[in-house]
Amino acid sequence: MKKKGKLALRIIALLAAAALIGLILFVANAFVGNPISSYMAGKAMDKYVKEHYSDLNLEIGEVKYNFKFSEYWALAQSRTSMDTHFNIYYRNGKITWDDYEGSVLGKFNTLTRWEDEYSDYIKPVLSKIDGLEEHTSYVQIEKWEYEKANDNIRLDMKFDKQLPIDMSMTIRADLESDSLAEIAELLKQAHAALLAEKCVFVSYGLFSEANGTLIMIHSVTPADIESGKLEELLQAAREAKEEDAGKTADKESAQPDVQSKLSVYIKKS
Repeated sequence: MKKKGKLALRIIALLAAAALIGLILFVANAFVGNPISSYMAGKAMDKYVKEHYSDLNLEIGEVKYNFKFSEYWALAQSRTSMDTHFNIYYRNGKITWDDYEGSVLGKFNTLTRWEDEYSDYIKPVLSKIDGLEEHTSYVQIEKWEYEKANDNIRLDMKFDKQLPIDMSMTIRADLESDSLAEIAELLKQAHAALLAEKCVFVSYGLFSEANGTLIMIHSVTPADIESGKLEELLQAAREAKEEDAGKTADKESAQPDVQSKLSVYIKKS
């Protein structure tokens, strides 16, 4: 009887262990996929590239799993073109889609590369300004440039500050003060330094989160800076923002938005 009891306990332990392993595998499969499906996805992607993009000299990167959509994906990258790269997606045993048209033909890759290169260019320029020694400012191409067809933009086209496209720039730094007078002076200095380098932007922004104070400023135009009234414009925009925040959220009673594009938001914790 004792032997039978021990055998039963061993069987129960083995079943429990098997159930636990099964549960772990089930959870792992749900969140990171499984090696077999990953392998099959990679093989399908290789075949897909040969059939649809054989002239692009592509190589497939590591196959990854997106648990949110239960699909596998990988980056297809050209060996000869830095702007020719796009994602391929696999689900339920087949390739579902790729983003070649938007990323490559739509020039998304080229435009985002320019943003990165321009951001790198302005960093040493702005770091010479007091208060911006450790900034992480960045350049953004305006949304409409992504949406319109621009025949002047070519894949792998070298970045140039004089490119005929609209760009904005956001200063990102930990400011010691939320004084609008000091912020206005900082924007003036940044604008002057960038113009000296022939860097032209359609608008400026500023973001700071330091010393318990959040500062977000959007859409300051060169005309605002050069008007000689930047501090007053910032103050008016801040007051308008605070007034809007105090209004009811009821859609029926809300007033049409007649606020200037310039936006200033400052919050202290």
